[in-house]
This record gives sequence, C-alpha cells and structure tokens, in this order.
Amino acid sequence: MDRPQIGRVGLAVALFFLLLPETGRSEDNICGHPARGRVVISRDSRTIAEFTVAEAVSPTERSRGLMHCPALRPGTGMLFVYEDIRPRAFWMKDTPLKLGIIFIAADGRITAIEKGMPQSLTRIPSPGPARFVLEVNHHEARQFQVGDRVRRIEKEPGSRSSSTLQK
Repeated sequence: MDRPQIGRVGLAVALFFLLLPETGRSEDNICGHPARGRVVISRDSRTIAEFTVAEAVSPTERSRGLMHCPALRPGTGMLFVYEDIRPRAFWMKDTPLKLGIIFIAADGRITAIEKGMPQSLTRIPSPGPARFVLEVNHHEARQFQVGDRVRRIEKEPGSRSSSTLQK
C-alpha cells in the first residue's frame, strides 16, 4: 500500500470510531444510561455470570428501558427496580435487539426467562409477582434457569443500589 492509501485508510478508521453511535462503549455507559453496579447470577453457590448494569428506577427510566439501543455489549444489561412486588409485563417497542427478559422475585430468585423479539408489541408477562426485571442479550440469558439467584452489587458507596436484591 502506498503512503496516500495508508493515510486514507487511517482517516476512514478514525472517522468510523468517531461517528460510531454511543452504544455503551464506555464501562460507565450502557446504551446512554449510566452503569450503576453489577449483578451476579449464581446456581448452587456457583457464579454463572456477572453483568454490569444500568438501573431503571424511576417511571421515566423504566418506560424508556433499552429503547433505540442498537447494540448491547456482552456482559451488560439493564436492571429494572420496582418499589412494589406485583406481576409485570414488558414489550419490545422501539427496541431493535433480541433480549432475554429475566423476571426476579423479591428474594432474588429467577421466576421466568422470556425472549423479547425486536420491535414486538406483544406483551411479555411475568408468571407471578416480580420486584426486579433484568434485560440482557438473549444469547447470554440462555445459560440461566428458573430458580437461579441474582445478587446486586453496588458500584460505589452512596449509589442507589443495595448489596442484594432484597431490601
């Protein structure tokens, strides 16, 4: 490759990364949401997986969720946190990703794992009361089972997270 071609290729690569949509490239950003901590999924006291998560705590954050997120980095997700414990229903409106939707009881136990199809308006109900819902890439959710335990870990002292899913 001659020198002018190398310069053009380098410029093209630099422009690609500068113009790449903000899809959570930073460890502190998950599809435009700040990363607020981690969740650890375990089975029989063995860690199955860990995810860095953004938290949807307010009604506005929960309503937006992962809408318009073009890509979710492996090992990241969104934890929906509710004050009350009741049946939940999700849909995939304006969400271009195939997601695993993991319903979690107040005690941190996974009660259901559902597949969210891109852009679908079909309601995805929990099988019973849930206090938390975790959304991750669908292929990453396939390793989980109903009954697995989910534990939330604070990112830093003073964040809105608690050390476990129970309060």
